[in-house]
Amino acid sequence: MPEDVARICITFMVTCGMYNASGEFAIKIGIPAKSGVSGGIMGAVPGKFGIGVFGPALDEKGNSIAGLKLLELLSRNYRLSMF
Repeated sequence: MPEDVARICITFMVTCGMYNASGEFAIKIGIPAKSGVSGGIMGAVPGKFGIGVFGPALDEKGNSIAGLKLLELLSRNYRLSMF
């Protein structure tokens, strides 16, 4: 993927990929991500790797409860936040 396209995708993932929880997710977890109403979340740690998690139970904002917790733990333990 061209670098300029990747930069645009990452920007959208950070700003609106987690629906109305995007800002809180960016501050708390800091991994650019996109969630889906099926319970899946795909994230991208720029320059390192991509990750996909799944948990069908959703919170009030439409994001996977288990997926959020797992990404939070990974981000904290491995210092993956871009912020």
